[in-house]
Amino acid sequence: MWVSLILASALMQHPSTGTASLSTKVVAAIDQNYLFADTDSWQRLRADLIRDTDPSNSSIDQQLAKLSDGDLRIVTSEQMNAMQAETSGNERGIGLVDFAVTIDSETGEAKIVTPLVASPAFKAGLRPGDVIVSINGRGTRGLIHEDVMAMLRGDSGKVDLTIQRDKREIRVQVAKETWAEQAVESRSFVADKQQLGYIGVRLFTSDSGEQVRQAVNALEARGIDKCIIDLRNNPGGYLDAMAVAGSAFTDQTLGWKVRRDGTKEPIYAANKPFKAMRLAVLINEGTASAAEILAAGLHDTASARLIGARTYGRGQIQTYVALNENAGIVVPAASAESVKAVRFNKGNGLTPDVLSNHPGRDSYDAAYQMATALLTHKIGHSAR
Repeated sequence: MWVSLILASALMQHPSTGTASLSTKVVAAIDQNYLFADTDSWQRLRADLIRDTDPSNSSIDQQLAKLSDGDLRIVTSEQMNAMQAETSGNERGIGLVDFAVTIDSETGEAKIVTPLVASPAFKAGLRPGDVIVSINGRGTRGLIHEDVMAMLRGDSGKVDLTIQRDKREIRVQVAKETWAEQAVESRSFVADKQQLGYIGVRLFTSDSGEQVRQAVNALEARGIDKCIIDLRNNPGGYLDAMAVAGSAFTDQTLGWKVRRDGTKEPIYAANKPFKAMRLAVLINEGTASAAEILAAGLHDTASARLIGARTYGRGQIQTYVALNENAGIVVPAASAESVKAVRFNKGNGLTPDVLSNHPGRDSYDAAYQMATALLTHKIGHSAR
């Protein structure tokens, strides 16, 4: 059984049995799981889908697009395989993976959540919040999510993008490549004669939580009790892996899954935390979904300080329901909520304790230096 994340997480449900039509199965999956199944817009579309006697994956996707919810969509088995590869860190394309691209509900154009850090897109200068106006000359307005992803994936050739940023258009050419995304990077360093740790989490792959725990264990063995956790440009990934990562620092609930009926399920891992550390967490506009939940969880339960820029604000938790052998549907089934009741959705992100809008992310950028100064007491722990 595949358990993964599209934005914050996705749980697989097996295909329904019987001879029901594709549209009937889609309606049942949405009725049972959809976070917004009680809205008038879904009820109207529901009636249209039931009347469709000869549906296809494409025609249903076009119908679902009327709800302006880019996270509600049909995916083929081939597309699902590509998504699984991306969430395992095996990347093909320009570095805009499935859950790092969304369709803007207002304009209908593709929008970048964040490029992966090691990717061609990141190196080409693409940024969180950039709107993809066109791909290889084809406008993205009106395209469904999977059409956009099909043009961005691949292991050879180049992609010509027209990007809108700050009311101006930029043309960028980005190469398609294959590479292994390093999900977790860790090291120790000396600042102001003090030993500090650094753990960068680029993507929550299935084993990245255990990698974080191993990194913390190694730092603890060296007597290091102050650490920078870098979550910048992390678009999310496996929710379970995020919870395991958080368990290295706290045994408390990191946040909540909130269903449409208001039911709350805790997000945590049962692993035993290591010795308490003083934490500075780096965030920016590309910190999204599971990464936002972790940042908030560490802030609320382990007194971590958040440094950088306001996060993306994306936290719908998805369920994947298989419809038949060749296709399934991704359905937003819950909202992510912090311990202090902050919802990560519709652009509602986290505000840092210490603001730093510097766009860099190398060892000399402003946010990194602020975090170092905070941990070594060169600036006050209560700085805002």
